[in-house]
Amino acid sequence: MTNLTLIYNPNPARVWSRVQNLCTYDISSNYTSVYVPLNKQTMPLSQYDYEKKLLVKGNILQYKKNSSNLTKNQRYTQIVKGLWTNRTKTWATQSDTYSNPNTTSLLRVNYSILDLSNNTFSTSSNPFGCPSNEVQDGGNLICNTVVQPCTGEIIKQTISQRLCNPTSDSDVPGTIQDLCWNDGIQTWYPRQRYTMNNSGSKWPQGYKDFVSAETPVPPYLILDSSKNTSITLSWTFVNNDCLPFSSFNIYQNNIVIQNILFPTSSTTINNLTGTNTLNVTSLSTTIESTFSNSINYTI
Repeated sequence: MTNLTLIYNPNPARVWSRVQNLCTYDISSNYTSVYVPLNKQTMPLSQYDYEKKLLVKGNILQYKKNSSNLTKNQRYTQIVKGLWTNRTKTWATQSDTYSNPNTTSLLRVNYSILDLSNNTFSTSSNPFGCPSNEVQDGGNLICNTVVQPCTGEIIKQTISQRLCNPTSDSDVPGTIQDLCWNDGIQTWYPRQRYTMNNSGSKWPQGYKDFVSAETPVPPYLILDSSKNTSITLSWTFVNNDCLPFSSFNIYQNNIVIQNILFPTSSTTINNLTGTNTLNVTSLSTTIESTFSNSINYTI
């Protein structure tokens, strides 16, 4: 019976396309926490698995398929047509003598300032009657923040809430526990990948750099004799019909110094100096074994 060393990691590996999803974190690394984009929180790895299951279960219980599933553009069209949830809500008013673009005193950002001290505007142009010669023009309204219109002091701010209810309210079986959902998180459809359309099924014919996952068995190195700066080495080996030997490499301090054709199994190395570590490897064409045992020789 012949011996065969099996190494199931050919180099190079994965020559053809293979689909592999990215991991949220690498468990083999030194990470101690992970960032979850859905709830915008960084949490310990010990908590992440629980929070992930909580988000998935909460998403399922939102019953997204019961909604209209409008796109952002379709939702915007409904809003500008006055057909969205706030159908009767107004944010501005205007008449012949009065104009107020922000009747609910929402926080206004990215605006410019108009100076009322010139003759173009009258002091009555300030819609809130603030004792100032300036008025805000343009900009954007922040819908969840109400401010004092003259001073800009925040009066009320609405933020997304983490709503928690017992699992029994949703008929979830098992031990009753709190099931939480942040109302600021948008629901989603879980997607399962059943087809790998970017991965071919054909073997890459003609690829030149394939190497075997199996390597020859390394020889056993023997020091036969030594004299001054020369030594004679020999080695024993077990050939294999599946990976027949073609030659042997002689290494001196991890550098190849000789290549001996099979079946020769000895060599003499001359002009050695200092301390030397000698090894031999077996080759089957271009497939090389690991190092043999070492012979250390010091002049």
